[in-house]
Amino acid sequence: MTIRFGNLTLGNHLAAASSPLTESLPRLRCCRDAGFGAAILKSAAPYLRDGQGYGRRVVYAGDGYYAGASFQREILTLEEGVDLFRQGRALAGDMALIPSVCAGSLDPAEWYDACRAFQEAGARLLQLDFFYLGGLTRDGAFYRAWEALLRFLRERLDCALMPKLNQGLDPQESCALLVRCGVEQVSLLDSLRVDLPGLHPGTTSYFGPRQLPVTQAYLAAAVEAGLQVCAGGGVSTPADAARLLDQGARLIQTASYVLRRGFPAAGELLGKAPSRAGGLDHGTWCDVEDGAPCEGCGACRGRVPGNRL
Repeated sequence: MTIRFGNLTLGNHLAAASSPLTESLPRLRCCRDAGFGAAILKSAAPYLRDGQGYGRRVVYAGDGYYAGASFQREILTLEEGVDLFRQGRALAGDMALIPSVCAGSLDPAEWYDACRAFQEAGARLLQLDFFYLGGLTRDGAFYRAWEALLRFLRERLDCALMPKLNQGLDPQESCALLVRCGVEQVSLLDSLRVDLPGLHPGTTSYFGPRQLPVTQAYLAAAVEAGLQVCAGGGVSTPADAARLLDQGARLIQTASYVLRRGFPAAGELLGKAPSRAGGLDHGTWCDVEDGAPCEGCGACRGRVPGNRL
């Protein structure tokens, strides 16, 4: 059974969320082999990287993960992102690739140049990632500037846009704004930003089941507004994924479920036995390039099934 999502036709409803799962070619190959219908690439931004900042650090809790890293570590440069998209298309097979674009402001020119680069590389749908606008107050001026940005992009781009919402954006107001701008797809929901002793303040996120009720609240608002939804955040069991589909999501996106269990576990969210997808030479959370030595980020505490640890 195929799934129609905007201008894409997918083999199933499962998408790999923009995350460590989708930040390199070996990981995209694992996503393909695990049976994902789509993969949302690690976000890219138009900036010049000056070093790596501080690396990824992960702390396990009883009900999830806390993870933090610098912008330079988590966000691809535009050149890296476009290159990953181009090379990824050659190995993706039937898995759709959806680039993700972010920026440090709501300046339309900053977003447009990045979006156009992916469009020229062949992208048909773009995720817009607003997670790193954390310093902006969500007041009336913010929503007016956000609406102006989306209208600017819609008027100048041929590819479809899928903004990703986060807990700093009011669900009803945001979804109504997207509809006014002619946006038809929305991505839910960014990780919950928290501060945890021992991890980096301002860039640490929680991943786990406490996200799910928040995701469901945003999903209800998006469905009510008539948007097509790629929903995730807090999916901890196959029943959670089924619940979001029943609530009206068109696609389910996941990261932490697979990060914790390894790529073969993706099949469980499709109601299948774990796939025979290959693993990596290190953990799915790992802070090193594939094949590089371990740097002790803490992500591999507890061996991840399906990875060659």
